[in-house]
Amino acid sequence: MERSIGVVEFRSIAIGISAVDTIVKASQVKILDARTICPGKYYIIFAGMVSAVKNSLSVIESESDTFIVDSVAIPNVYPEIFAGLNATTEVKDLRSIGIIETLTAPSIIWAADAAIKATDIDIVEVRIARALGGKNICIINGQLSDVRESVRAAIAYAQEKGFLVDYEVIAAPHQDLYRAVL
Repeated sequence: MERSIGVVEFRSIAIGISAVDTIVKASQVKILDARTICPGKYYIIFAGMVSAVKNSLSVIESESDTFIVDSVAIPNVYPEIFAGLNATTEVKDLRSIGIIETLTAPSIIWAADAAIKATDIDIVEVRIARALGGKNICIINGQLSDVRESVRAAIAYAQEKGFLVDYEVIAAPHQDLYRAVL
């Protein structure tokens, strides 16, 4: 059974709330998260079979296109993405750190998924625009070469769409930095 997630970000809170109902009525999907985010936007994460997620995304895009900031369907999502979204990742081996910063929720979740699929890294956290002025971050951990490659893979979508704010790779972080981000 393939698992897929869809992520949609709206510039209207009212349209976003209404879209939750449309998404679950369009296909057999489950809402994983739906809430307001800074600055005055709304996002929805939903999961299901690849075809169901794509169908719900297609329906909502056709109905609310002018209010959508960004949207993406991601097939075969790794379970680490969900732990990163919940900030419950247990990082055992502290190594190099990569940070990706984007302007939309779909672009940061796509970035996290691309990073974990590219190399053997840990997703430390995926933070969606809450108390971040509308920005989103993904923090990864791993061997320096893996972190560099994963960051390269992770920024592709956001860079292409114009949603990339910045990224950093820190080769040998001081222990105080680990305590600050973990």
